[in-house]
Formats: sequence, C-alpha cells, structure tokens
Amino acid sequence: MTASDRQRLLERALALPTATPADFQGGRRPPAGADPALLKVISDTAFRTKLVDARLAEGLQSPKGPQKIASIVRLYPDFDAPPRSASSTSRGPRPRAAAAASPGRALPTVDEMARLIARIHEVEAAVAGELAAQVDERIDRLKRALGELSGAELESAYRELGEALEQKRALDSQIRFEAFDRIEHDAEFELRAHLRLLARG
Repeated sequence: MTASDRQRLLERALALPTATPADFQGGRRPPAGADPALLKVISDTAFRTKLVDARLAEGLQSPKGPQKIASIVRLYPDFDAPPRSASSTSRGPRPRAAAAASPGRALPTVDEMARLIARIHEVEAAVAGELAAQVDERIDRLKRALGELSGAELESAYRELGEALEQKRALDSQIRFEAFDRIEHDAEFELRAHLRLLARG
C-alpha cells in the first residue's frame, strides 16, 4: 500500500461517526486511555475488514447473531493496531498448528486449560444474567405497550416483540460469543491467549 493509499484510507476512517459511551453494550466500555475521537462506529463490514487488515483499526465491538448493537473500532493513525489473532481469520495455519509453530509460545498445560474453561463458564454465567435481563425487560415493556397502541404503532410493536422473542431463543450462542469477547479483551487474564485453541460453537 502506497503512502497516498494509506492517507486516503486514514482520511476515510477518520470521517466515520464517533462512538459514544452509550454505543458500547454488554458491559463493554471505551478502552482506558483511548482518544474518544478515534473510537468509530462502522456499518460497512468490508471496510471494517480492510481497516483491520491494514492495521489501521482494532475491533472493539461487533454484532453477532440477532444483536442490534453498534460495530465499533479503535483507530490507530500510525497503522500500528494490534494484529488480528489467528482465531479471527480463516487465513494461515489452523489454531493448533499456529500455536505449535509460534516460537516461544508453548501449548497450555491441562491445569491452565482447566482454569481457562472455568473462567469461560464464570463469564458466561454473568453474561447470561445480563442478556436475559435485558431481553426480558424489553419483552415486558412491549407487552405493556400493546394495550395502549393502535394502527401502525401496534403493528410495529408486534414486530419488535417478535424480534425480541427470537433474540431470547438465540441467547445461548450469543452468550458464548460475548463471553469469549470479554475474555479476549481482559488484559489482566494471561490465559486469554489460549482461547484460539477452543471453538466457540
């Protein structure tokens, strides 16, 4: 990529809408010390991938399944964003092969994997409580509103209620992805590096 290409890419990225604290969902918060002006909302999936591949951006939040949350990236104007992990791309060696091939990166012990799996279950339990409460609150609000609405508003509320019920049915997979995402961004938990050895399904 030429210097002019990088400059155009940076200018386009800087023109994206700036994320607000309210855009962060599921217990996420803006990274400590990050310049708020470099936290951007991006709806173009292909452009997001291009920014990450160019190391101009790091993904902070992305919708999964039925989630209706903002896709957020953190920009690194010097093109020095953390590289994408092996688990987040289909290119390159498979996770186990990558771990074995990486110099200085030993495979985890049985005890370490046990601790990691225990942490996943712990975070999943917390996420399940949060997400279920959010969905149930939304469903209860819509049910209460149905008796007070009419016409187009009533039809819209019914559609939203259907979406909320579908979201509740899809919570299991959403909980697993959210738990992995939180652990991946927990800088104080060193065993997060071994998440790449586990499937999220």
